[in-house]
Amino acid sequence: MAKRGHSTMCLTLRGKIVFSMMGALLCLCMIGLLMPQVARSAPDLSAVYSYTVQPGDTLWSYASAITPDGGDVRDTIDDLISLNHLDGVSLQVGQQLKVPIV
Repeated sequence: MAKRGHSTMCLTLRGKIVFSMMGALLCLCMIGLLMPQVARSAPDLSAVYSYTVQPGDTLWSYASAITPDGGDVRDTIDDLISLNHLDGVSLQVGQQLKVPIV
């Protein structure tokens, strides 16, 4: 019986490129896993109360009534829109609004 010789692997140029790209991708993945992650804090959970919209209420009139002295009513309106996920400034009688306690 003839002894078989030890075979070696030969890669084509395309195989070498693919092998190199896989190695580079593996290195990038490992770097991404080892990099420190940025900690994100939970959103500020402020206390709120509920207000029921009354006939004649507008967002501007209600925001004007609850804005602290020296405060900007526009900021209060923005807060109310954001907190209540409103599409605009229109209110409906009986609608419940979450209002931040200041």
